Amino acid sequence: MTIKDTHDIILFYLDKEQNGYLSHEEIDSTLDRAQMVLFNQYFNNPRIPAAAQPQIYSENQRIHDSLAPFKDKFTFTGGGSPIGITSGGVISLPANFMHLLSLYTTVYSAGLGRNVYSSVQILNEEELIERLESQVIPVSADDPIGIMNKENKIQLFPESAQTGGLYFLRKPAKPNFVYTQSGRVITHNAGTSQDLEWKDSDVNNIIVIALQYLGINLGAQDVIQFAEAKSQQGQ
Repeated sequence: MTIKDTHDIILFYLDKEQNGYLSHEEIDSTLDRAQMVLFNQYFNNPRIPAAAQPQIYSENQRIHDSLAPFKDKFTFTGGGSPIGITSGGVISLPANFMHLLSLYTTVYSAGLGRNVYSSVQILNEEELIERLESQVIPVSADDPIGIMNKENKIQLFPESAQTGGLYFLRKPAKPNFVYTQSGRVITHNAGTSQDLEWKDSDVNNIIVIALQYLGINLGAQDVIQFAEAKSQQGQ
């Protein structure tokens, strides 16, 4: 579904409910807010306390498929700056980073003649101290650990330059309806606009959330029926 289709649906219901005028820029802003609500709902279950919250993303294929467009990979090397890893083992993450899925480091093994991959366990502050002081499971380049820091950074231990990569969910691109206007005639520029990156079924849910913000309560089926009718009319 294009951003024009999305705007047309919202404008239709705004006009139908006589909720007043809303600019395309305001619609974009509302859609962006709505898609982040859906993103967070899909990644976590809001009905479960945060301390016991499972990752719905990893447990439900439907949710996994919905968030698949936002799955990304990032690699880092020793000495990289500003996006990369410093000599102190700090990974500076991309600005659109949202949620960490997995993290690994690589160490070259002369005996094997190849890089060996090591999964990095991300710990909380209490677990971190226990591991750093552990004599049974010492932290090493072959068995690294990490902790999430503020400002989109991950601190690796050992605190030295390392090489590796991570998989993460990035922030969805902000929708942008680009147009020119002559008098009261608005001409959409599809080439420079930014569509919502979601599947159509999820765009319908985003529209429902956006309309709720605008004071209109509808079900997803209402939006689907309108979108299908519009498509059949060739609009």
